[in-house]
Amino acid sequence: MYTYNLDEVSANMVSYVGRKAAYLGDLYHYNINVPEGFVITKSAFQEFLNKIKGKINNELRNVDLNDLNDLNERFQRIKEIIEKEEIPEEIENEIKIKLHGLSSEFFAVRPTVTSSLSGHTFAGEMETYLYISKEDVPHFIKMAWSSYFNPRSLSYRISTGEDPLPAVIVQEMINPRSAGTAFTLHPVTKDPKMIVIESSWGLGEAVTKGVVTPDRFIIPKYQRVVTEKFISDKIVKFVFDENERLIRKIEMDEEERKSPSITDDEAVKIANTAIKIEEIFSKPVNIEWAISDNRIYVLEVRGINTVIEGV
Repeated sequence: MYTYNLDEVSANMVSYVGRKAAYLGDLYHYNINVPEGFVITKSAFQEFLNKIKGKINNELRNVDLNDLNDLNERFQRIKEIIEKEEIPEEIENEIKIKLHGLSSEFFAVRPTVTSSLSGHTFAGEMETYLYISKEDVPHFIKMAWSSYFNPRSLSYRISTGEDPLPAVIVQEMINPRSAGTAFTLHPVTKDPKMIVIESSWGLGEAVTKGVVTPDRFIIPKYQRVVTEKFISDKIVKFVFDENERLIRKIEMDEEERKSPSITDDEAVKIANTAIKIEEIFSKPVNIEWAISDNRIYVLEVRGINTVIEGV
């Protein structure tokens, strides 16, 4: 079996399905809103590589991590090898069955590290693909696999000696009105009694990639009300252009950019969700969330590495 629905996985399956998928699976079991989807295990990646391993190893022979141009050229050749290779029939059939059970028009395709180590740095080196049509999902699964060999990922793996294989998550795409992050421990003061929420309009990349200065809401755990907030001048947002089928960075008008991207009530609901997740894992967490059609979805959960390394 090469695929699992997210509601079929849990934290004890990290080594098969990756940390992102495993912890999202745990959230399903506690009735927290997570976009529907499935995960392709690391064994699918291993099976896919069997026929092309020799070609890839040839491309990696005598690699020089200090020569970025050479790394990029090798990666492009490996990417082409992977792109041309067919996904084994058994794996592709499982993927098609899983996709058939999902109703969304667009999907997110994300690699996830199959290691119980903190691995956050490595996880960030691989590529995520958003707003992928159903018919294009298999191709972008291969693109997610190929990012295992991109210069950043390759350099990290060789320099650290860590070599966890990737699984790949496919989830229904949430088209958010607003999105951001939440910390169950103050990221600056390390106060464990404070929830800190950062948010902006549109896709969460505006916050997670530091493109805008986000709105910030501070909520004490014992009060569950907003006690401090900072509403920033959010100049741009990322949105999906349905006609062009691509993500655009657009400038916002004066009124929207200076208005709160979430209400105080929504901030409290996000805080309550974050606290519940902290209780599930018994550790401080950082979550990525999105609001669509007035529902809060959790897209990812991580441990706060300054405190713990396990989640």
